[in-house]
Amino acid sequence: MTQMSKILFGLFLVSSFISGFMIYNVEDVAAAKDDEKVDIDDGKRIQYFVMAENQIRFRFEEKTRVTFEANKPANLDIKCDGERIGDKDFEIEVEADRAFNMTMNCKEEQNTKGLREGNIIEARNRVRYRYQEGFVADIECTEDCDAKLRIQETDQNRGGTWAYYDEEDEEWVPVETTSEDGYLECETDHFSTWTVLVPETDYTLIILIGVGIGAAILIGAAVIIIKRRK
Repeated sequence: MTQMSKILFGLFLVSSFISGFMIYNVEDVAAAKDDEKVDIDDGKRIQYFVMAENQIRFRFEEKTRVTFEANKPANLDIKCDGERIGDKDFEIEVEADRAFNMTMNCKEEQNTKGLREGNIIEARNRVRYRYQEGFVADIECTEDCDAKLRIQETDQNRGGTWAYYDEEDEEWVPVETTSEDGYLECETDHFSTWTVLVPETDYTLIILIGVGIGAAILIGAAVIIIKRRK
């Protein structure tokens, strides 16, 4: 083989290697960003492996939507009673140090923890809340991680707060919740039973405040009349 042929052959190998490397990475990135939608029409449970950085949206019985995304690979085992929960849109985004297994059991009510539609619950901060969301999720994970929980805002949950159940103290603990792009969102570093609670309006307090304001107005008016008569 001549010197020129050797040079051309070497350039060909280098070019092929670079091209193959670029194609591989483009395909890899495309796969990582490829969102998936999975319909579960014939059951209430799915076991699914999710690649890192992929967003998967599961729709149970054409009603309840559960969207999952994580920075690490995850084995999911999700149960969801879509027929009873109805039209809800729940999202969970997880940040972990390594691959993990996660189980979720989503249901409409959980009577053992006071979650029955319309129930009044006194949480840890002694504020009274009403359960009217119709969505509760038992979540377990094999690794320590940080997560964001989101649920679409509706007339039922507007002004509500995410809360988790403290098994040891047997009470609900509200957490800081914000409204972002039409979703109620919170951050957490642990999993347990989660739901959304809506602060209960204390009409007694409102009435007392109203009576107090009315009395103040009457007293003020009386003082003005007395001064004018003098």
